[in-house]
Amino acid sequence: MLLGLTVLVPAVFRLAWRRATGLPPWAPCPSPRERRPAHWTEACLYVLLFAMPLTGLWLPVVGDDDAPAPHVAAHLAFSVALAVHLGLVRKHTVVRRDGLLRRML
Repeated sequence: MLLGLTVLVPAVFRLAWRRATGLPPWAPCPSPRERRPAHWTEACLYVLLFAMPLTGLWLPVVGDDDAPAPHVAAHLAFSVALAVHLGLVRKHTVVRRDGLLRRML
């Protein structure tokens, strides 16, 4: 339970920071075809950043044998979204060498 709260509290602050500051304009290097998965993976990562700890906190409340399924699904979805996002970053860092990673950090 403590781990879930430890993840959830910074997630709230991260989302508040993101809402308050907004995003910079797109870099010229990603094509529109690359921008769509980048946008969707970022949105998925934000949703799952809340879904994982909330479903984990839900486990002791329910105490059902089926209760871990949403928590495991959230972890799997997070891993897939993260892999796609990191794959796009790797393409721009290793293949294109266009400095996108420096801009993201």
